[in-house]
Amino acid sequence: MSGNYDCDFSRSSKSSAFQRRPARILLFCVVAFATIGCGLVGCTSRYAERLDAIRRDFYEYGDVSRARDNLEKQLKHASKKERDPLELNAASLALSSGDVEEAKRKLIEVRDRFDELESKTAQKTSESLLQYWTDDNIVSYEGEDYEKVMIRVYLTIADLLGSGEDSKAYAHQIAALQDKIVRNGEFDNPQKKGERINPKAVYPRVPLGPYLEGLVWEETYTDSAEAARCYEKVVKWRPQFRQGKEDLLRAQTSVHSQPGNGRLYVFAFVGRGPRKEQINAEVTQFALLVADQIFSATNQYSVPPTIAPVPIPALVVEEPYVACVGLDVDGKNVGATETLADVNEMAIKQYEATKDELIARAVVRRVVKKGAIYVAKEAGRVNPWVGLAADVGGVVWEATETADTRCWGLLPAKIQVLSVELPAGEHRLTFYPGNRKGERVGETLSRTVTISANRNAYALVTFPDREPIGRVVASGDAD
Repeated sequence: MSGNYDCDFSRSSKSSAFQRRPARILLFCVVAFATIGCGLVGCTSRYAERLDAIRRDFYEYGDVSRARDNLEKQLKHASKKERDPLELNAASLALSSGDVEEAKRKLIEVRDRFDELESKTAQKTSESLLQYWTDDNIVSYEGEDYEKVMIRVYLTIADLLGSGEDSKAYAHQIAALQDKIVRNGEFDNPQKKGERINPKAVYPRVPLGPYLEGLVWEETYTDSAEAARCYEKVVKWRPQFRQGKEDLLRAQTSVHSQPGNGRLYVFAFVGRGPRKEQINAEVTQFALLVADQIFSATNQYSVPPTIAPVPIPALVVEEPYVACVGLDVDGKNVGATETLADVNEMAIKQYEATKDELIARAVVRRVVKKGAIYVAKEAGRVNPWVGLAADVGGVVWEATETADTRCWGLLPAKIQVLSVELPAGEHRLTFYPGNRKGERVGETLSRTVTISANRNAYALVTFPDREPIGRVVASGDAD
């Protein structure tokens, strides 16, 4: 009897051990992912905070050198997945301070990495699976749609201020990329089977690409018809840009400038561009449908019909106080800049179009984590300590989740342009911020430039507020 009892007890212990093993494994997974989550996203989750420090140096103090030093320190300790947005901010600082070639180098490197990442389906798939166990910060940053467009815009302007050899190609890429982004924005409508929808179809067309391409064509004197076709797009896409009609007429008559004159193009970076911060968003019905579409693609279950608010990045924009930048040439006012690219509008339209997708991914993460914790507790019901540990691990796991606030945070709110014909020779340029009535409202910025007959000259100024930042960067500085 005793022997039988011993044998029965042995089998019972072995059976209990096997029952406890799945619970232990699941509990280990929950705790492991909570710990990994702290390590993987702990630094990246503070990106917005670190970006605010750089923006403060740049915008509040107007100190480009201090902002660059701050950014360089952060780059030394940055994770690989946040280096690219930091490098874009570094390119902004380089361009504002006149280091055109450095700005181009950084922009090209980030552009190429974004393009390479877009083609790496296997890497994106593996990271996408992992993000549902951590958060979006684990995914390689491939840039927002508007940021990808602005990389080409900055490259074109930087090249015009430098050698100008590749500016036409860069300018052409701006509109081509916008077409590609919208074309690839389609997906299955979760509300109607068999139908495709495209939220990105509402993206505004940015006429800065055709405009920059047109002014380069115009200067070559080889194909004014091509320049006119570019300006026609500008007039169509942004009819409120009054200079566009004058540029179109000039190209149609093949008169770049009168004999002995040249043209000056002023680019003004006005206002403070978009940034991101974390919020808890209410889950919309459409977002739940999208989440269910994502979730059911990998398993047989559905997303619950209701769920608590989830953390997502929110777009923060502000209307610039400065409405335009006026220009005096040799003491005489010659006009003011007009908006040709509204960066804030681009960012807002994109955010509105993709917000449900952001919420949907957060919902799927919530379901995956809640489900893993529930299964761990069910498997460990024989031991209340397992359930308690799962609860604690689950709290830590969800607490590590933060919204992805990575972004190019030193973009302007608007990019404005002014074109003026001037006699060949040296001229003293004085720039000043203006309000909506064209009145001077802040400090001026001056420098001397040389205009060559029948050629283009370019100047860049940065006015995030009443005080300018950096210096007047002009073509020929690198010669």
